[in-house]
Amino acid sequence: MSESTSNTLQYRSDGPEDAPVLVLGPALGTTWHMWDRQIPEFTRHWRVVRFDLPGHGGAPAQPATAVAELTDRLLATLDALGVERFGYAGCCVSGAMGTDLALRHPDRLASFAVVGSAARFDGAENFGGGAEIRANGLEPVARSAPERWFTPAFAGTQPAIADWAVQMVRTTDISSYAAACDALAAFDVQAELGRIGVPTLVVVGAEDPLTPPAEARVLVAGIPDARLAVVPAARHLAPVEQPAALTDLLVRHFTTAWQAKPPRPTPTADEPATDHPATGEQQTPAPAAIPADQAATPIPGFGPPADLEEAPAGEAAVVPGAALPGFAGAFGPAVPPGETASGAAPAAVSHIGFGPAPAVVTDGNPYAAELPAPVAPTTAEATPAPATVDAEAEAQRIRTEVLGDDAEPAAPATGFEAFATRVEWGETWARPGLDRRTRCLVTLAVLTAGGHLDELARHARAALRNGVTPEEIEEALVQTAPYCGLPAARAALAVARRAVTATGA
Repeated sequence: MSESTSNTLQYRSDGPEDAPVLVLGPALGTTWHMWDRQIPEFTRHWRVVRFDLPGHGGAPAQPATAVAELTDRLLATLDALGVERFGYAGCCVSGAMGTDLALRHPDRLASFAVVGSAARFDGAENFGGGAEIRANGLEPVARSAPERWFTPAFAGTQPAIADWAVQMVRTTDISSYAAACDALAAFDVQAELGRIGVPTLVVVGAEDPLTPPAEARVLVAGIPDARLAVVPAARHLAPVEQPAALTDLLVRHFTTAWQAKPPRPTPTADEPATDHPATGEQQTPAPAAIPADQAATPIPGFGPPADLEEAPAGEAAVVPGAALPGFAGAFGPAVPPGETASGAAPAAVSHIGFGPAPAVVTDGNPYAAELPAPVAPTTAEATPAPATVDAEAEAQRIRTEVLGDDAEPAAPATGFEAFATRVEWGETWARPGLDRRTRCLVTLAVLTAGGHLDELARHARAALRNGVTPEEIEEALVQTAPYCGLPAARAALAVARRAVTATGA
């Protein structure tokens, strides 16, 4: 764990020191542990820096009453680490910090993702007003955290994680939480979104009551280079509730939308544009060169921009940070102050994604009881699957990741259904040549061509789960009309629209 001063944030770092840096920010009331399930895959490609908000997770209680102040503290922390340029993903208040970064410091961002956040928080009533928190404390907020953060089905079947959520809020410093509520209440950048030039992915849980899909669409409509992903069966903490979907979405975004160079700055009144000596056209000063350790890290299956070089990929086991006050041992032993988190013992996490999984140990992490055993890798760069891996079990795992709730009940273990499942999911969907979003769209088109409307609805829901937007689904089906016939396309669109509407996307 890092030492924290008044102008920096408590942080931890995982992954190869020489890899490009990806910064992950927590939601209000949570700690960096909300990203635990993404770390095994992310550290194959990036050095991941996570931070805690003031007064959260045992961090010093040094309240910040403005989002910009939190952003400045984050930049001071990264400056101290020697990090100049980075990718960034933030949830809730840290999502607002990312938007602030994209507006005030676009030269520092290579790519940006916002999860469960907004351009304006309507007084932050959903997060508990600062004055109300100071008057009544955090107990009411803590008791309602599972309901606000997770769908009823998830909270009911994952009691350990629901209790983890309650304890996290209970152990947060009241003054720091209240100050963050004040910061959200004052945050409003709706009129400035058009100035953001950083590639942006906006992710929202379809059932998020705090920052609903309508708020996400405001961000997408305002940011010129933004895409929307609505995650079914998820509320505010989608990285915890739907880890596979969030991992795939973010890996794809950061490996395909990582800017090799910072955007050209817009001249200001005191910094006028100059004329090109040869053409006479206006030009702005050339951006500073990007350090080699900030290059993008492509992975097979997604394809990086042509001008990016592949950076070395590394693997690192996830390690725990300090135990929460009043929740000692929940995530393993505390890291002594002043030491980096990278020296601690590994924590239990699920392996989501494409490469070899790190060893899994269960040291009290509430996630551990629900996690599957490590599975065989599925990309071209991965090592072959061990002979002991059950092909049917691997096919069922991929099927469940893609289809979610629609994957149940599982196919029988023997006979034709087992054979079909192995061929469809264990062989076809596991191939590295296309990412899952593309496979989802191809599947929708082929089902339309074959007239298999009984299958189309669940694959439309699967497409949403894997990051395809409702607009992309409709466009893919419109594309089938000249080739499959207008009646077939019209029928498919009707089925898909009903499925999309039912998810709340």
